[in-house]
This record gives sequence, C-alpha cells and structure tokens, in this order.
Amino acid sequence: MSDKTQNTPAHLEDQALLIANEIFNLINEYTHDSYVSKFFLTDEIASTCYSLTAGFTSVIYTPALDPEQTVDAMLLSFLYALMTYGFNIYLKERSLRTNSAPYNLPIDKKVIKKAQKDTLTRTSKGDLVSTPLADNIIAIIVENISTQMDLSEFVIKGHRLNKRKFWDYVKLSLYWGYNFAEELMDKKVYQPKNKKQQSN
Repeated sequence: MSDKTQNTPAHLEDQALLIANEIFNLINEYTHDSYVSKFFLTDEIASTCYSLTAGFTSVIYTPALDPEQTVDAMLLSFLYALMTYGFNIYLKERSLRTNSAPYNLPIDKKVIKKAQKDTLTRTSKGDLVSTPLADNIIAIIVENISTQMDLSEFVIKGHRLNKRKFWDYVKLSLYWGYNFAEELMDKKVYQPKNKKQQSN
C-alpha cells in the first residue's frame, strides 16, 4: 500500500493498539436508543461493502462458490466485518487529524457508487493508500486473526479454501474499507442539490 505520511511517531504502536481496541469496543456501543452498534455503517454504505465482500468470498474457494453458497458462507460475514473495521480505522484516524471534527456520511446512492468505482480503480492499479498508523492497526488485526482464529470454521464441503487467497483478501478487505472511507469523506464527489437549494 502506498504511504501518505513519512513521519512515524515513537508511540505509533501503542496508539495503534489503543485504536484497534477502541474500534473493537464499538461493537458493544450504541447510539442513543438504537439497537444498531456504532461499529456498523449506514445501510447504503453497508450494502456496497457487503456486495463486494460477496465477490471476495466466492473466489477464495475452489471451485468458486455459487451465489446461494456465498450468501450462507461464514467467510462472507467475516470479510464484511473486516471491511467495516477498515472503514472505522479511517474514521478514527480522521478524528485524530481533525480534532474530532463532526462529519456526515453520504447517503446518496450516486455519491456512494462513484466512491466505490474510484476505490475499485485504485485497487486495480495497486494504488490503495494507507498511513503508518493504519498499517500498524491492520497488522495487529491480521496477527490476532492468525493466532486466534481456526480456519476450519470456514470449511465448505466440496470446496477447497485457498489459504494464500484467504490472507490476501483479509488484508484487502481491511485496506479497501479504509480507502473507501477516504473516497466518501475527503474527496469532492458529486452531491445533487435538493429542491430548496436549487430554487435559491
């Protein structure tokens, strides 16, 4: 992944561990009276992430899974959670960079679709970006997966789990979520005016 920053603070690893734990704890935190965890994204953004991780899931197996098998695969939910985790890494990092400046996630499908397309273009060119802090957080997550997760949980009868692809897509899901968040938050994307704005 390309690096957007050059300075690496001495406390980088401690900060990465702290943020990794903060994001994990979001799973058990809720906004006001909502039953939806703070960890999860808006429906429009989540749908985009979920559809992409379905594609990731299918190709990790040989032979590839058909759509019905993919929907039922535990690996689909796992990669979706990792992509959501990557998205949250960016939000946490942005909070540090902007002194917790408020933000609104876009809900317009055209905006989200454009951000998805731009992130996929980055991916195909090998131009996904990151920072030393993000790299450290992702390394912590990958290490935890490698030491704590039993890959037999993802076994599907009649299909072979390609371990090399598994680890490639674990990392890609995290970095893709991070880059998708950047495209949505920090790029000038088309925002259609509402009727009130158009009449002014």
